[in-house]
Amino acid sequence: MYKYILYYLKNFFILIRINKPTGMWLLMFPTFWALIMASEGKVDIQLLVLFAFGSFIMRSAGCIINDIIDKKIDSNIVRTKNRPLASGSLNNADALILLIIFLSIGLSILLSLNTNCIILGIAVFPLIIIYPFMKRLIYFPQLILAITFNFGTLIAWTAVAGYIDKKSLILYFSCVFWTLAYDTIYALQDKIDDEKFGIKSLAIYLGKNNKYWIIFFYLCFISGIIYLGITINLNFIFFFLIILFTLKIIFEVIKLDLYQPKNCTRNFQLNSWYGFFITISLYLNYI
Repeated sequence: MYKYILYYLKNFFILIRINKPTGMWLLMFPTFWALIMASEGKVDIQLLVLFAFGSFIMRSAGCIINDIIDKKIDSNIVRTKNRPLASGSLNNADALILLIIFLSIGLSILLSLNTNCIILGIAVFPLIIIYPFMKRLIYFPQLILAITFNFGTLIAWTAVAGYIDKKSLILYFSCVFWTLAYDTIYALQDKIDDEKFGIKSLAIYLGKNNKYWIIFFYLCFISGIIYLGITINLNFIFFFLIILFTLKIIFEVIKLDLYQPKNCTRNFQLNSWYGFFITISLYLNYI
């Protein structure tokens, strides 16, 4: 009985990517930026904890939805064939039970926020369901992910301000470009297998131009953050640190070997540190 419980717990943890937290950080940090900026540095700790926990819950739910829908595809991809559903370690019923639990927790968190936040949360849910199917249909599923993934910034901003304004939209679209950059790098890990099995991605569509477009996406992201920083009168320290951060990003992309999956994985994971770096830069502005 003890071994049976441990077996299921281990596979449940792998299913929700406890062992691969980068995706959670990438979902969480932009919500922190929204909370910090919208409150002008006077962040409600309760909201901070709520959005941190909510990021973990919704990222976990997203992984489960993705793995249920992509079960057959994942079993043919080298990087994903050992995932619990693809390998048969868990079945769909097990995953659905866990999904219902996580979605219930996510809904309870959403309902604790204001009405506009609830409307935004309901609006994004269909996109969460639709996204896994996009890689079968279009060459830019990364754009659908980016639009979906960054709704948390709008919800977080609205949790503080009560509404969406120009500044929140600048932050949102900046983060959309950030996601386009790092998720294109993420897709490069599976480029060979994806081409073999007819899976579409920007990494395939952009071909030899991947590096140029990834740098372009990053520069759009940074430009939006800098413009937002000017709009809300952030100090010199923030802009100095952001310039250093930009140089680091460009350097890492230039030296990236697009044909080495491990290098792409490392470069993708670096983005969680970029997110942390921007969070600290924002925090330092207000102390």
